[in-house]
Amino acid sequence: MTLLELCVALAIVAILCLLALPSFSAAMSRWRADMLRMQLVSVFNSARSTAITRREPVAVCPSEDGSRCGNDWSRGWLIHRDRGKFSDTPLSEDVLQFRAGYADRSLRAGTSQGRWRLRFQGDGRSGGSPLTVDICAGGRLHGQVVVNNVGRTRATRERGELECP
Repeated sequence: MTLLELCVALAIVAILCLLALPSFSAAMSRWRADMLRMQLVSVFNSARSTAITRREPVAVCPSEDGSRCGNDWSRGWLIHRDRGKFSDTPLSEDVLQFRAGYADRSLRAGTSQGRWRLRFQGDGRSGGSPLTVDICAGGRLHGQVVVNNVGRTRATRERGELECP
């Protein structure tokens, strides 16, 4: 094999990799959206269980840095004791768990009602209206996580090509 043949073969492989990269990136975003959907179900159930075990209100909010509540669930979340007054910055001694999210900017997860925080009472019920988190990948609605007033969490996956709300 000559050096020229090797260079031509490497050029062909590089071109094929460049052609496959966009579809691979979209597949990775969809995979991350599926993982986020499953993780949100798990964290909501964990927060509910914590509230029941401690017999005190526990809240979950989206958080990118672990100290302040934000508005995008895909960047991370924070479970903290809820003292009754809503604050974007819970006290550090009230923080029970922080989980960093994804850095993928094509992945987004927000609530459709603008309700940025989920609060579980000491008996496990979720006060207020049901919470729906819309999970979007690449500008398309990929799935939803819904928590009803009783505190039950369920997840759905969208099969169609719906625009992200």
